[in-house]
Amino acid sequence: MSAHDTSDFADEARSRAARLLRMAAPEDDRDGLIAYATDTPDPPLMGPDGNRTTGCPRCRRTMWLQREAWVCAGCGEVRERGED
Repeated sequence: MSAHDTSDFADEARSRAARLLRMAAPEDDRDGLIAYATDTPDPPLMGPDGNRTTGCPRCRRTMWLQREAWVCAGCGEVRERGED
């Protein structure tokens, strides 16, 4: 196993909060980042075109493009792709 493989495994094992904190600037609100990571679901697996997001018109949280529909991570609202 190479050092690169070990690093990849360590990155996967880190919690979402730990990854956000690792990328945060010193002046960022650390408690807010932890709350955000705890209160929001993990994003879907990245597709060949990356992850696309938009705002949910119902609850104003994040909607993720899942195949041909937008799905809200907060309230579960589903909208067809053409409605964006």
